[in-house]
Amino acid sequence: MIPDEKHAAVQEVLKQVIAIAKPEAVFLYNCKHDLDGELTSFKLCVICEYENKRRLLTDIFDVDCETPFDVLLYTKEQFRQLRDDTAAFANRVFTKGKMLYGQK
Repeated sequence: MIPDEKHAAVQEVLKQVIAIAKPEAVFLYNCKHDLDGELTSFKLCVICEYENKRRLLTDIFDVDCETPFDVLLYTKEQFRQLRDDTAAFANRVFTKGKMLYGQK
């Protein structure tokens, strides 16, 4: 997890995403900050199994957070197939993102 207070919103959303999605892994792959260093937005990549992607995204986006965030979903199999392909966005998330939950 991210230890500092500036990222409390990320920690709170992560906690709720874990409860909702039961993910294998969650990566933080983008954070935006203002000139004062305050977090203004962030993006998470969630690797989990799901039956209804739209419903799961709706549940995740219902998480109450004052800081705007976005979520990218992959199934475990999709992410395993794409994480080693240097042309795939999943590779960028896997190599440059920060794993907040799970094991590489």
